[in-house]
Amino acid sequence: MIGLDTNILLRWLLDDSIVADDAPAQTELVSRTILESGETFFVNDIVLAETIWVLRNKVGQSRKVVEEIVNRLLCSVNVETANPAVIRRALDAFVKGKADFADYLIAELNAEAGCSTTLTFDGKASRHPSFSRLGK
Repeated sequence: MIGLDTNILLRWLLDDSIVADDAPAQTELVSRTILESGETFFVNDIVLAETIWVLRNKVGQSRKVVEEIVNRLLCSVNVETANPAVIRRALDAFVKGKADFADYLIAELNAEAGCSTTLTFDGKASRHPSFSRLGK
């Protein structure tokens, strides 16, 4: 198994219809490596959170498009994640909620670790039942 960094994952996920390719040789190399190598590739939680942040905040993708991208990634036969069930729960909360994906991923990872709640000052995140807002 080979781990992927955020910049590699983004090159694989994005095409010219979404964002202009400033390094087509790198994009081609990434595509060829992932599609033709026969390897399994690992996307950790941090890389996924960074990727979704870029898709939302730098590329301007909607929650629905992000949901489709993450679902495709989770269904890829040559991609593994450490916590697919956690990612799916976080993705579901993200699509329905107002907070960032990383917030929901944090809450789901904490719940998986046995936490009864996740303390936050974030007003958007605190609307989800996995969070408890500290102060007002």
